[in-house]
Amino acid sequence: MMNSIGNQDMTSTISKTDMNSAIAALKKEGEERAVMVANTVCIFAPDVPASVAEDVLDGMRLMNLSANKKFDKETQQREWYNFYNDGLGKFGWTLTGAAHVEEAIDKDTHTLATLVPQIVTVQIGASHRLSRCVKRSFEVIVQTPKAQQLLEESSVSVSGKSSTIQISACEMTPQGLPIMHMTSVQLSYDKAEKTAGSAGRIIDKSNTRVYRASQQGSFSVRHFDAMREAVRMKLASQAFDILALDI
Repeated sequence: MMNSIGNQDMTSTISKTDMNSAIAALKKEGEERAVMVANTVCIFAPDVPASVAEDVLDGMRLMNLSANKKFDKETQQREWYNFYNDGLGKFGWTLTGAAHVEEAIDKDTHTLATLVPQIVTVQIGASHRLSRCVKRSFEVIVQTPKAQQLLEESSVSVSGKSSTIQISACEMTPQGLPIMHMTSVQLSYDKAEKTAGSAGRIIDKSNTRVYRASQQGSFSVRHFDAMREAVRMKLASQAFDILALDI
C-alpha cells in the first residue's frame, strides 16, 4: 500500500480541540464517521464499535509516523511499504492484495478530489454502503479550508513531484470481524506541482500518471489488546494530527 511521507514544511495547524472533536466523532456508533489522519481518510461504517474504530486509527497513525521517520517515501518506497505493512501485521492485521497498477484519467475535468473517490468506488463497488461516504468525504475536504490544507500539505511530496492519498474504509462482517478496504492513489508528476490548491485543481493529464494499490485486511482486536496501552502512550507525545469530516 502506498502512502506519503508528507510535506515536511507543513503549516496547517490541527488543534487540541480538533483532536478532541475527531475522537468524539469516532465514538458515535450507529453513524457513518470519517476522519483524516494527514493524507489518510478513514471511514467507519455505522456498525463499527467505537473501541474498534479507535484501535484501528491508533495502529495506522503509529505505523505511518514510524515509517515516515525511517524512510523517504519518494526514494525508499518499497522499504517504507514493507515496514508499514509489517507493522500493521504486528498490530493484528491480516492483509491481502497490494498490486500496484496504473490508472487512466478518463475525464479532462478531474481533480484529485473527484478522481480518488472514483478509483475507490470501482474497487469496492458503486453499490457498496461506504462508496457514498468516500465521495462525500472528499466533497467536504474541498469545502473545508483546514481539511483541504491538511490533505494538500501531507499528500504532496517534498519535491512536489508526487501526491499520495490513502482511503481506508472499515466495516464489520456478519460474524462481527472488523475488515478494511484500503486503497492508495499516487499521482506522479513529470514537473513539480504547487501544493496549494492541488486538491481542487483540474489535473494536468499531460503531466500526470496515476497509480493505485488496493488491499483488504481483517483486524484481530484480541491481538491488539496486548499492545493497546503501549501504542497510545507512544502517540500521546505526537503532534495533533486527526481532523473529523462532517459527512
